[in-house]
Order: sequence, then structure tokens, then C-alpha cells
Amino acid sequence: MICIFLFLCLITVTKLEDPCFTTKLIDDWRRSVANAAITGVCDNFLEEGWYRVISSAGELMPTECPIGGYRCGTTSPFWLSSNNVTGSLYPHNGNTVNRTTCRATFSGNCCDQTIDIRIKDCGCYYVYYLKHTTGCYSAYCFGDQLPCPDGLTSSTGFTPGCVNSSCSGIGKLKEARPIRCIMSCVTSRLFFPNKEAAEGDTWYLLVSLIG
Repeated sequence: MICIFLFLCLITVTKLEDPCFTTKLIDDWRRSVANAAITGVCDNFLEEGWYRVISSAGELMPTECPIGGYRCGTTSPFWLSSNNVTGSLYPHNGNTVNRTTCRATFSGNCCDQTIDIRIKDCGCYYVYYLKHTTGCYSAYCFGDQLPCPDGLTSSTGFTPGCVNSSCSGIGKLKEARPIRCIMSCVTSRLFFPNKEAAEGDTWYLLVSLIG
């Protein structure tokens, strides 16, 4: 009995120390770099800490400057800079890296201000250590997709793959993830339930020999 208690305590401590188990979530499609219409997003009051992005618009921070600003639902968006970085901008194999974000302005300056962040690879997703921005309106960008236009739908409700809603009876088939991610994704769903899980979506592994 004591051994079981100590084991559970160890799991709890590990979860608390591992940023991959953060309960701070960002689910706002307006942060998509493809969004050039809807504004109002500001991270001036963002609490510093680790965040996981679960938006259907995408989880990755754009690595190219949104020239001219007015993207990602804000006036001056922050994007992931590759300055002084050799190799991949995003970490692999559970590693954590320090990275720099740049603020793009409507005047055409792609980096008039910088904020240092951290990114950790959690197997099937990334978590970001973010700090608040200075002044409104400025915010971090995440993703590059948009909601499907009226009358169209997809497995996520977002681009790509939007089709006529009257022809969408095939069902919601999720893209298969690499084998190394399967358990991580299952664990992720256990600790981070979201609206898709409530609707009955699940992961599918394609095993067809023809692809």
C-alpha cells in the first residue's frame, strides 16, 4: 500500500515538473497568420508560463514575417525568428530550446521588438513558455489555417480540405500520427480533454498496404 502511495506521489510530482502537462491552453483561431480580418487579440495581460496551443487553426508559431502587421487577430503580431539559430527552429526528442520572437508592425518593420521564449517538444505537440507583450494590440501568432467558409466543412471545421457540407457524410477521419506518438496522444487526451473529445472524435491508425 505504501509503495502504491509513493508511486502515485512520484507521478504527481513528475506531472507538476513537466511543462508538457501544463493546464494553460490557448484555443483561439484568430491567432492564425492567415487571419487578416478579425482583430482585437492582445497578450499585454498574458500570465507568464508554459502554454499548449490546441487551436484547430494550427499549433505552430509562424517562422516568416507577416509583413505589414494586421495578422493573427492583432495589429502587431509576434512570430518566431530564425536569427542566430542553426538547424531546426523547433526541438525534437523531448528537448527544450530558447528562441526569439519578433514583432511585425504595420509600418513594415519585421522586428521592431523581441521577446525571448522557450519551446519544448512533447512528442505529439509543443508547449511554449510565453511572456506578456507590451501594449495593445500585439499578440503571438499560432497556426496558418482558417475556419471553413459558410456551406463548407472538414474533419476539423478548418482549412484545408473544406468540402460541401451536404457531401460530408464520410465521417471525421483523423490523420494517422507516427507510431512513436500514439501513446503520447492518448495520454494527452486523458489530461487535456477538449470539445472534439466531447463530440466523440478519436484517432485512427491507417494500416492499409496501399497507403
